[in-house]
Amino acid sequence: MSVSESPSWQSVLQRLIRTTAERQRLATALGVTTMTLSRWANGESRPHRSHLIRLVQAVHPQYRQELLEALRRSFPDIDALLRESTVEQVPSEFFAQVLSARTTTIESLRFWQIGEMVLRQALTQLDPNHLGMSITLIQCMPPHSDGKIRSLRERMGKGTLPWTADLEQMALFLGMESLAGYVVESGRVQSIEDLRKYHLVPAYQSEFEISAAAHPIWLGGRVAGCLLASSTEVGYFSQQRMSLLAIFSDLASLAFDPSEFYAPSQIELRPMPSPEKQRPILATFRQRVARLQHQRRLSNAEAEQEAWQEIEAELLRLGEQENETVLDC
Repeated sequence: MSVSESPSWQSVLQRLIRTTAERQRLATALGVTTMTLSRWANGESRPHRSHLIRLVQAVHPQYRQELLEALRRSFPDIDALLRESTVEQVPSEFFAQVLSARTTTIESLRFWQIGEMVLRQALTQLDPNHLGMSITLIQCMPPHSDGKIRSLRERMGKGTLPWTADLEQMALFLGMESLAGYVVESGRVQSIEDLRKYHLVPAYQSEFEISAAAHPIWLGGRVAGCLLASSTEVGYFSQQRMSLLAIFSDLASLAFDPSEFYAPSQIELRPMPSPEKQRPILATFRQRVARLQHQRRLSNAEAEQEAWQEIEAELLRLGEQENETVLDC
């Protein structure tokens, strides 16, 4: 479809409110009457800018991108309006919830409980208008026999379209070639406005990822990993959003055990192979766990840890080979 034939936002809205139930749902979400919605759709009146923001937020995710593209033709500043609507402060109630989880959750569940809470709240506040974002909690792998940490692992992640809601199945190992690796090794927060123009490319850069930011997770001068956020928008990580990311990375530190924080001098990351090379090896994880439990009578937690270390060793070898091939070229 050519630009001239692209549907207007009114025609998109007409299609969205075709059913009585959806018309009523949207009207309730926007705080207007169904008659007002119909008048907007028919071009008889124009919504206030605040209603436009709510409209983008309220439509079902599968229609949001089409509506947003149509709105951009009539309201060129719609993206700026959506960006300005970010909530600047983390609610005090949320701090209380995380602290309560830290003191009441049993140790084996603490990481998942607090990690889930932090990622969900971070996604809500950093991408309130569902423009497209992923948030990933990344952890240092345990040190090798020489005391050095060679890689990071994506432990858990949340996303809004075009990413999936739960990113755990997409988790990868990251090394010195990644944005996360740079942030953990340097101990400095970093944001990239447009990855297409930047030489430092994260190991996992999906087709949707345009800008990205990462913040190290600290405790007493020691580091456990980082919080990584990726957006579909160019230059999305303003100073305001970077401040929010810093708060959420501080809260994420409560998910870790003190023994999982390491001195900066221990971080000596190596290159990791491409996602395409990693995925077949990562797919063997459960198989390895079962084998280790059968052969060595390990607990599930012990077997999982050894399986991840086996996989890391294979990926490090592959990463070195890939790196040598690139250098030879």
